[in-house]
Amino acid sequence: MDRIFVALDVETTGLEAGVDEVIEIAAVKFRDDEVLETFQQLVKPRHSLPLKIARLTGITDEMLADAPRFSAVAPSFATFVKSYPVVGHSVGFDLRMLQAQGMRFPQQSYDTFEMATLLMPEAPSYSLSTLASMLGIVHNEAHRALADSDATRQVFMHMVRRIEALSFNELGEIIKLTGQIQWPLRDLFSEVQRSKAKFAFVDEGRTTKDDDLSASNAKLRTQNSELLPLKPTGNAAPLDVQAVQQFFAPTGALGQAFHGYEQRPQQVSMAEEVANALNSGGRLMVEAGTGVGKSMAYLVPSAMYAAQRGERVVVSTNTINLQDQLFFKDIPDLQKIMGGRQSDDPAAEEQPFTAALLKGRGNYLCLQRYKQLRRSERLTEEEVRTLLKVQLWMPTTTTGDKAELMLMERENAAWGKINVTPDTCTGARCPDFRECYFFQARRKAEAAHIVVVNHALLLADLASEANVLPPYDHLVIDEAHNLEDVATDQLGFELDQARLLDFLDSLFQTGGASTTDGLFARLPNHFRESAATQGDMDKASEIARAMGPAVTRARERVYDCFNRLMAFMTREAEVSVYDPRLRLTAKVRNTPAWNEVEQAWENLDLQLLEIGRGLGKLEELLVNLKDAELLEYDTLLLRVQMLRRFAGEVRINIGYVITGSEEKQITWLTYDRQRETVALHAAPLSVAELLQANLFSQKATAVLASATLSVNNSFEYVEQRIGLEQPTERHLDSPFDYTQQALIYLPNDMPEPNHNGYQRALENTLIELCAATEGRALVLFTANNALRQTYRAIQEPLEDQGIAVLGQGIDGSRRSLIQRFKEFPRTVLLGTTSFWEGVDVVGDALSVLVIAKLPFSVPNDPVFAARSEGFQDAFHDYSVPQAILRFKQGFGRLIRSRNDRGIVVVLDKRVLSKKYGQQFLDSLPETLVRSGSTRHLPALAARFLGKPS
Repeated sequence: MDRIFVALDVETTGLEAGVDEVIEIAAVKFRDDEVLETFQQLVKPRHSLPLKIARLTGITDEMLADAPRFSAVAPSFATFVKSYPVVGHSVGFDLRMLQAQGMRFPQQSYDTFEMATLLMPEAPSYSLSTLASMLGIVHNEAHRALADSDATRQVFMHMVRRIEALSFNELGEIIKLTGQIQWPLRDLFSEVQRSKAKFAFVDEGRTTKDDDLSASNAKLRTQNSELLPLKPTGNAAPLDVQAVQQFFAPTGALGQAFHGYEQRPQQVSMAEEVANALNSGGRLMVEAGTGVGKSMAYLVPSAMYAAQRGERVVVSTNTINLQDQLFFKDIPDLQKIMGGRQSDDPAAEEQPFTAALLKGRGNYLCLQRYKQLRRSERLTEEEVRTLLKVQLWMPTTTTGDKAELMLMERENAAWGKINVTPDTCTGARCPDFRECYFFQARRKAEAAHIVVVNHALLLADLASEANVLPPYDHLVIDEAHNLEDVATDQLGFELDQARLLDFLDSLFQTGGASTTDGLFARLPNHFRESAATQGDMDKASEIARAMGPAVTRARERVYDCFNRLMAFMTREAEVSVYDPRLRLTAKVRNTPAWNEVEQAWENLDLQLLEIGRGLGKLEELLVNLKDAELLEYDTLLLRVQMLRRFAGEVRINIGYVITGSEEKQITWLTYDRQRETVALHAAPLSVAELLQANLFSQKATAVLASATLSVNNSFEYVEQRIGLEQPTERHLDSPFDYTQQALIYLPNDMPEPNHNGYQRALENTLIELCAATEGRALVLFTANNALRQTYRAIQEPLEDQGIAVLGQGIDGSRRSLIQRFKEFPRTVLLGTTSFWEGVDVVGDALSVLVIAKLPFSVPNDPVFAARSEGFQDAFHDYSVPQAILRFKQGFGRLIRSRNDRGIVVVLDKRVLSKKYGQQFLDSLPETLVRSGSTRHLPALAARFLGKPS
């Protein structure tokens, strides 16, 4: 490109424009690959430099001491940039920070982050450092403005070359698609297309957007032809347990594959138990402590058994991290070891067993819906951006899995219009069935010995009877401690005003932002040029005319019903800012104001009933016209059936919420203050019977594994919660020596939580403790407001001692916080719910684990409160065991290897002062426990960790 651009970057004291300040500004002026000129200047802020920023950038207060203020730098920087187009990585942030300082750049700007999400869908992440590494760009001084500016310049030129590699017709499709919105990158694509115009007569590649599908579809057809459903081998002999044992021996396949391999007896024991369960067709519950290696312990016998018999084993996990680890690391490693291969190429020779990763329908691109949305003449900006990303992604993807795309929040909503859904999928009758990404994944699963899924899909498949999963008799559930919560979510119900209005709009579109024509607006098109008679068309028209007034009245009733719900929540219920939920009990429903809500619902219910009847009549008409060759008949019938079912299900479920007629349902309302909306919720009072009847009793083998399944060495609590009847129980201790590697300290002079002085004592203790241990601490909270209050109190005192404080929801994403915590040991990381599990920091970067409060559920949580009522002693029989399991998960963050060493500090005196406190300690691995004053803690911790006190 024969234009001059300026790549710029700023380093700042934080992320909030108008509050945080610029401390360095730099830019690189360039044309193509030629650097014409550079600009770099440190800027002195009004306030001291936060330690975490100094660490991240390498800039110090001493370096800034003699630097000019921003007002002195701005004129020369403006002169440097002039009116040249600006390039930046997440350039909006840089421009906002500069604008807050009074500088505005009205010229065109290009964001390399956005460009990379479009042109490099294969990237694992889109940070500047990651992109530079992938593209072979030297980026030695990350987070210094000039180095970042130059790296951005080079990334930009790589992206331009990727645009230039697109065909003339691809560029034309992109320009046409984005013509409906204001899109800064369009002129780059247009410029490249103009330069190609003189060569347009040369066939450079694909010629139409539908041809974009052809390369990917050809790959899928080739793969489809190679897939055959799994067939039983006829070998019904029991799995050789001794062969499983030998596999884990130092002289076995696993031992020979890894240098320095050490056999773990607990891992071998677990593998034996899984093998026995598969042989006998039983139920097995295994608590395997940290370090046992439970993934391999269940994968090895499962793979052996499945391959020997030609039967399928489904492995379900809760987290994406474990799902990816299993499918992309553990299983390929195991295939290589079991196959005795030297090559990492899975196609090098026949696999000893096959595996597939299967997700819910909504994760896969629907080719039909994608084409339909592309043809729409009314697209929102988010829909255009999503379609553009998909168009550029499709030539390379073989899975059609949304996880390969970087979609922003609103683009995720647009994805909902092009993904596979059970209500729009016509299966084998779809013209794109052979190339369908979802059915390709389904076919892979049908051909696989091991199918990896997640709990949400496992349970959604039960709830909807959608048969997403191929038939299977053997099930392994890892992270099984999450099963009850996931089942509660998947078997529950949620609805708000917007979804109801979308339903009505899908019948008769009333305008607005929606890009989908209403059903009845398109109905005549389906009848044209068909074998349907004029009488059939008249019947369809009559149904439409009759339903129109009902839809209009229903829309009015929706507003009335939800306005009354809103009034009830804001005036009568007086929900708090911290907990916007209101459980609907008999007491609540007996208030006079609730009578008005019930009356409003009855009025809406009548209209939904009439709409459902009308859709039923249309469905009956269409069923009788199956041979009339209506346009897109299968899709039309499926849509009508889906809408009819939705109308009926909404009536039933809202009826449960409003009237409380279903005793086995927990019902509540949630008030969203920001959006000023109310949502209705329902969840099963118990999932135990549902799981037992629909899952466990249907399977020959069910293995449940986790590091946290027992309370006081008993599995009874979890078994009762999930309905697992009479399983074999095995508790396998961690191979780590906690008596030598860990110390639990219980301060005996802390006020109890919710007592005066607790928060101040917490803050002071953290400051003294973390100063003595030089940071290296993870502090776990049970509430966001407590985390933020503590963050504000301890940040400055600890930074004065060279220790940075990072807070969840304050200083960046979960992933970036953990990475920075690992990289800079003199750091204290504050986290809430998601940090209690899944954080894996090996080494001394995490040497101190602080549990601020015992993780009891909030008493007025609707689900917790309703389920508590089923216990004679709810606190001891329900609340305490539940908290113990979470406590054990938190405790497990500390020791992650044989060489780790650390201290756990529980700043909740109830462990000592309450009778139930000992149960928390008894549920942990055998560990040295000390109790004493908070003032003795810093020196003790320093000594234990080998730090000078």
